[in-house]
Amino acid sequence: MKYIYIVLLSFFLPGQIYAQSNIKYDPKDYAQKSVWMKMMDDPKANFFETEKAYKIYWQHHVKPEDEHDVIAEHAKEEQIPNRKKQRKIEKENHLRMAIKKYENWHRKMLPYVQADGRILSADERLQIWKDQQQNTKK
Repeated sequence: MKYIYIVLLSFFLPGQIYAQSNIKYDPKDYAQKSVWMKMMDDPKANFFETEKAYKIYWQHHVKPEDEHDVIAEHAKEEQIPNRKKQRKIEKENHLRMAIKKYENWHRKMLPYVQADGRILSADERLQIWKDQQQNTKK
């Protein structure tokens, strides 16, 4: 019985891994879904497409207020919000963190973006660094 599971896993697992590495993003989803969040985590995603998805998403949604505005607002209320308001606050906090993550990702990836939008892989970046180290020793 174990062998049957092992054989079945060996057939299906490589297909799952391959399917996950070739994710296709539909531009129709950019306005309604936060596709840009997934794209940031995908090393094969195009930088310019991720940027486009982010901009389109926020053209159709309202960005949450800054954190300091929310802190002052909660200090005024001094009461426990109902469940609906709690979910709204949690969603806004999640979006705030995602926006910060995007801004950080954008700033960090920008130097490694190629003309076609491809982002250099970690191995390519490491090789550039090694080459620079060798050039400075000369």
